[in-house]
Amino acid sequence: MAELSALLAKEASAEIEGIESEARQRASELLAAARSEADALLAARERVVKAQREAGLVRAKSAAQLEASAVKLRAQHEAVEGVFDGAKAKLEELVSDASRYAPVLGKLLAEALASLGSQQIDAVEVAKSELELAKAAVAQAGLDVKVEASDAVKGGVRLRTKGHSVVENSLYGRLDALKGELAAEVSKALFGAGAS
Repeated sequence: MAELSALLAKEASAEIEGIESEARQRASELLAAARSEADALLAARERVVKAQREAGLVRAKSAAQLEASAVKLRAQHEAVEGVFDGAKAKLEELVSDASRYAPVLGKLLAEALASLGSQQIDAVEVAKSELELAKAAVAQAGLDVKVEASDAVKGGVRLRTKGHSVVENSLYGRLDALKGELAAEVSKALFGAGAS
């Protein structure tokens, strides 16, 4: 009986050893699979983080380039406006110098008259400071019409016809009318062909 007991113990021990060996092998496989899955998850997370970081860098770079472009455009706009402000200052100098401005006012009047054709003029309006020069220009043009002061006119003339048409021809009006067209040329002259 001792032999039977020893044999049963030996078989049980072998069975237990087999079960333990199988359990160790299964645990090893599960551990390897878990490690592999963890490594894959970690790699995927690293790719996501890297992609998010790169996307953030691209967005930041784009925002910085956009801001730099806006600053450059503002500076260019201010420079172009400075040129037009300088031109207006030169017009102010011309208008305030009666000897230089008188022939210019005469030409502005002649151009306005030519644009009206055969319409009869009712009045000529000018800035209050230009009233005497305008009266002389109107007389020189051979017109017998009223010359009136108007706060709405500066650096030129406004003709009113008997048919209620109005024609204005002024230096400031011309500068304003050409500003859009000239702004591109001024920008090109200041900043080169790539600027606009």
